[in-house]
Amino acid sequence: MRAVTINLPEPLDAQIEQLAHENGLTLSDFLVEVSKDLIRQDETRKRFSERAERGKDKVETVLAMLQRD
Repeated sequence: MRAVTINLPEPLDAQIEQLAHENGLTLSDFLVEVSKDLIRQDETRKRFSERAERGKDKVETVLAMLQRD
């Protein structure tokens, strides 16, 4: 595992430390979990965008199917 040093403004540092404590995590573990969540969110956004791109040509077809009686 790699150690990373980051410079945080004091108010932000205190907030992060408090959140870590409230969640029963060390600061290091909390930052790892937050990083994992951000990566998952980004992957989800990319998958959604790819699917939206694939389906954009099918909008009219689907709307027509929904309007059938």
